[in-house]
Amino acid sequence: MLRMRLSKRHIRTLVPLVLVLCVLFMGYRHQRTPNVRTVTKNNNSNSNSNNNDYIWTIKSDKVTNCGTKKWGKDEIIGLLSSNHIDLDSNVDIQYLDMNQLVITNIGTKECHYLAKKFERCSTKPMKELIQPSLKGYTDEHAIKKDIRGSFGFEWFGKSEYLYFDAISIGSLFQSQINDFFVLIDVSDEGNTGKDQVSFKIHDLYFVFQKYTLKQLFEMNTNSDTHHLVSDMNILFGTDCKDPRQDWNIYKNKPLSNHYRFPSYISLERAPVSKPPGYHNPKTKILLPDGKNLKIVQLADLHMGVGENKCIDEYPITENCHADPKTFEFINSVLDIEQPDLVVFTGDQIMGDRSIQDSESTLLKVVAPVIEREIPWAMVWGNHDDEGSLARWELSELVYDLPFSLFKFSPFDTRDNSFGVGNYIQEVYNKSNPSDVLMTFYFLDSHKYSKTGKLHPGYDWIKEKQWDYIKDVYETSLYKNIPTDKPHISMAFFHIPLPEYLDIDSKKSPGEQNPIVGSFKEGVTAPKYNSGGLKVLDDLGVQVTSCGHDHCNDYCLQTDSARNPIWLCFGGGAGEGGYAGYGGTERRIRIYNINPSNGNIYTWKRLNGTPNDKFDQQQF
Repeated sequence: MLRMRLSKRHIRTLVPLVLVLCVLFMGYRHQRTPNVRTVTKNNNSNSNSNNNDYIWTIKSDKVTNCGTKKWGKDEIIGLLSSNHIDLDSNVDIQYLDMNQLVITNIGTKECHYLAKKFERCSTKPMKELIQPSLKGYTDEHAIKKDIRGSFGFEWFGKSEYLYFDAISIGSLFQSQINDFFVLIDVSDEGNTGKDQVSFKIHDLYFVFQKYTLKQLFEMNTNSDTHHLVSDMNILFGTDCKDPRQDWNIYKNKPLSNHYRFPSYISLERAPVSKPPGYHNPKTKILLPDGKNLKIVQLADLHMGVGENKCIDEYPITENCHADPKTFEFINSVLDIEQPDLVVFTGDQIMGDRSIQDSESTLLKVVAPVIEREIPWAMVWGNHDDEGSLARWELSELVYDLPFSLFKFSPFDTRDNSFGVGNYIQEVYNKSNPSDVLMTFYFLDSHKYSKTGKLHPGYDWIKEKQWDYIKDVYETSLYKNIPTDKPHISMAFFHIPLPEYLDIDSKKSPGEQNPIVGSFKEGVTAPKYNSGGLKVLDDLGVQVTSCGHDHCNDYCLQTDSARNPIWLCFGGGAGEGGYAGYGGTERRIRIYNINPSNGNIYTWKRLNGTPNDKFDQQQF
């Protein structure tokens, strides 16, 4: 008999090959879909809005057949009548959200994966809670966040996800099913009350309550009662937050504290009746007469899941944790300045520290601002989308958050070729809302150059982006700008323009342009000039402000355009980003704009001495 002998080298090669073949043989390719909301443009040709006032509608990716139905008033009345439900006199039927979900079962999916493409999963529902009468009416909703924190960090391994079955209120009416269980809470104890059952997953109990349809509806339309759970999410890290309307994290105990990061359950409890203004609208900034507009710029926070390690801390302290220290600084400045607007200028998220869940990072980043009910805008940096969510997915999430001014332009693309988040925000006179006092431009400066041999380094704002904002300005914006008084215009982006290097004057050879602040590191502007400064000049922009270079915090008045423009850095604020070059203490820049005389004032504050201003100047 012929015997074949394999060398050790061949055996080492054969083992991973067999593993790959096994996964392929299983034939299961799992497409990961983040638990975020999608945004679609409403192309309503009858809209009376200006060209720059784009209308958007929100669509949840978790809602399936029953959730996308449009319910007519007569149909709702008929369903209520057939189920013997009398509507409370305080509830307007046209505001009933019949697509709102209730959760009827819960379970886990345990998977084996290879790289980031293939997963083979087995489902483990709470079999004791399987409700046959609901079969065909419910939909499965997977929370695609690996509780174990393995997926994305290893080439192969075991991952685990939470999922739930849900049914819409409208589908329950149609089914006329009585006596069903729905999720009402999570608890670290298994004790249950009357008509309740609880099921343990990892270290938490999920509590389900038995209801009749009448009981469920009356409870959820009464604003004075504790609304049922309509959605669920998982967030990671002991410092995670959920500032969204109707959402609350159960922080008494984590779902699991045995893996990479502790995981926490966040529950949404929203009423069925949602009158106009219930969901946070796109905020319109109205400035009272005689009041200045104050902006706090937060540049390069570099946060991640969990507390993270400090990088290049200066001055050095013991046991420094990056994100908590950064938040302490941010909270101090927000409390001192009481701003009217906060602008995040990129690299809010450190992608390689958010591989498990970028949503956890992003929600805690914006929490201090949302909690203070401050309108805020955001642009992306080169690190934000290097975690679990792509740029488009991050933008979908940000668009729908409370007090967010973030918008999509009609040309923003999922492939980032145009960038995502190119938009314009105007500030209006509160006593005369048609009076435009200020205009702010927000642009996506992309990431890394795609023509590395010709233009190595970082990418740039494309010519078509500049053309877009110029076209909006020429077709609509300029009509609203008064000519009999000052008008303030500013632009915000992440990567600096090439003109940030204009130390030497272009118009007065041998002289230097005015500069205030620290020039401590080489400016990482793109090697290609897309002509943005000229466009900004044509738009009447007086000041631009960016991030990216953590140790540069100067404002430079360039004379490369027809009119002098101040080019400013925000200065790195986050302890999770570099700050070398001899030691650089984290800082935050503030702008104070006087609409009456057209003056812009700016200063900065240091982490160690936030009560003190420095580098004060007037433009």
